[in-house]
Amino acid sequence: MDIFFPSVPLFEYLRTKNIYAVGTIRPDRLGLPKLIDDNKMKRGDLDYQISDQGISFFKWKDNRSVHFLSNYHGNDTCKVQRRLKDATNIDVTAPFAVKDYNGHMGGIDKADMLRAIYDRDRKSKKLWHRFFLLC
Repeated sequence: MDIFFPSVPLFEYLRTKNIYAVGTIRPDRLGLPKLIDDNKMKRGDLDYQISDQGISFFKWKDNRSVHFLSNYHGNDTCKVQRRLKDATNIDVTAPFAVKDYNGHMGGIDKADMLRAIYDRDRKSKKLWHRFFLLC
């Protein structure tokens, strides 16, 4: 999910329906726990809290702090590659929620792009094309 939609009550409801979700979340949303300060974290650091209902809230420091909410990830970590300014790659420790989110986040963007390219109501010099496409 994108940053605008996730909330703790929504993820609890989805978990009761066996629908698993992960998404970035704004850190000032209601119902989120307090985690360690950004100034005390360095790149690759992770802080998390898991609720009694199984909702995980992650704070992960990449270049900036990124906050994730998940209803099916635990506290397991993995390595993700990041490119530095001098074009070298480094491995950074990240929660599995980051890997899953990055692997599946492009679906809506791709659908919007294809919808814009293949719009039914494109302008056409031939009027019969418009009538054909409307049917």
